[in-house]
Amino acid sequence: MIEPDPESLAIDLAEAARRGDDLSGISEGAAIEDYREAAGLIRRANRDPRADVGAVLLLTDEELWRVDRQFRRSDALTTLYEAEMRRRPPDLGELSTAAAAIVSGVWEERDDLDTAIGGVSTGWRVERMPPVDRTVLRIALWELRHRPDTPAAVVIAEAVRLAKAYSTERSGGFVNGVLSRLAADER
Repeated sequence: MIEPDPESLAIDLAEAARRGDDLSGISEGAAIEDYREAAGLIRRANRDPRADVGAVLLLTDEELWRVDRQFRRSDALTTLYEAEMRRRPPDLGELSTAAAAIVSGVWEERDDLDTAIGGVSTGWRVERMPPVDRTVLRIALWELRHRPDTPAAVVIAEAVRLAKAYSTERSGGFVNGVLSRLAADER
C-alpha cells in the first residue's frame, strides 16, 4: 500500500469533510505526521483563501472542526498518558480548548471510567491493561457519555485508530471489543 502524500491526503480529507463522511478511514494509511501536515494545508488554505491552493481545500467552520477532531483525541491521549506515567495532573497548557475539555473530563472521571471499563473487559483488570489502551478506552468512554452528538461508531473507529497507531498489534481489536460492549450500555 502506498502512503498518500500530504497534498493528496488534504484533498481527500477536504472532499470527505464536505460530504460528511467519517474521516478516520481516510487517514488510516497515513502516518499521523502526514495527516497533521494535510490538515495544516487545509487550515492555511482556509485562513488565506487567495493562496494558490484552489477551492478544493476551502471548507466551512463545521467541516474544519471535523478535520481537526482527530487531533483533539490524539493530543488528549498524549497528555493523559504523560500525566498517568508521571502520576501528576495533566498539563493543559498547549492543548486546544476542545482537547483540554476531553483531558479534564477524563482525568476527573477516571476512577468511574475504569470501573465501567473493568466491568466489560473479560479477563483483563484495568490496571493490567497497557497504559495506552487504558487511556484510549477512557477517552472513548468519556466521549460516549458526554458527546452524544458524536455517533458511537465514530467514537469507536477513532479509538481503534488511536490504539492501532500508538499501542500493540492487537490493541485495535481489544479496544473495539470493549467499546462495543460499553457503547451498548451507554447509549
